[in-house]
Amino acid sequence: MKPTYEELIIRVSELEIEAENCRIAEKSLRRSNDIVNSILSATPIGIGLVENRFIKQINGGMMKMFRFDSEMDWLGKSARIIYPSEEDFLNVGDFIYKYLKAGKEAWLDTTFKRKDGTTFLGHLKVSSLYPPDPMQRATFTISDISWRKRTEKELLQKGKLQAVVETAGAVCHEMNQPMQAVLVELAECAVMGEFKKDTVKQRVEKIQQHLNALREMSRKLMHITRYETRDYLEGEKIIDIDKAAGSGD
Repeated sequence: MKPTYEELIIRVSELEIEAENCRIAEKSLRRSNDIVNSILSATPIGIGLVENRFIKQINGGMMKMFRFDSEMDWLGKSARIIYPSEEDFLNVGDFIYKYLKAGKEAWLDTTFKRKDGTTFLGHLKVSSLYPPDPMQRATFTISDISWRKRTEKELLQKGKLQAVVETAGAVCHEMNQPMQAVLVELAECAVMGEFKKDTVKQRVEKIQQHLNALREMSRKLMHITRYETRDYLEGEKIIDIDKAAGSGD
């Protein structure tokens, strides 16, 4: 049966309502996408989508990180372009596949290459969107961790410097006393009005004792095998040479 005019009017009205709802939903979806894209663009972390290790989508953070100028630099290209060498590319791929195939998230620190050829250390995380074939479609994030490595290096250098300072302080402290005693003995010998044999002999024996103390200190310094400190002046610390050389236990 053909619909009546009134039925057609009702149906048209229903279609108009459905169309308006679709327009509202589409507008809301576009707005949500704009918000998500804005957030993804603002984050300093590189975020992207790959299919069989070919780059399909990346955010602004990754554009800046790798100094890409336009989509032509990355769209549809192999992820090989962000690795320093073919070997790095293959090794990372094998590592990722192994973990994703086991149902785990893959992550590691590795070296990446920018468009201009410079390199940086980054932290890579990869999640598969299709577990049966994990490399078919996957999302990834890359964080530049060069600053972390620089900080670790600076802390290591600072620690080494502190150890050198403490060792130098201990050496100066331990060797100063016998050296000072030797100088005193020599000075007294120099100003003696009359050099008596017995007196000179006593002085020489004392000087020999102090020199032997210096030799023993040198021996301990050459046998330091561990890091041990003790309090010094005004809250400072110096190496405990006896314990560090294993002779203070």
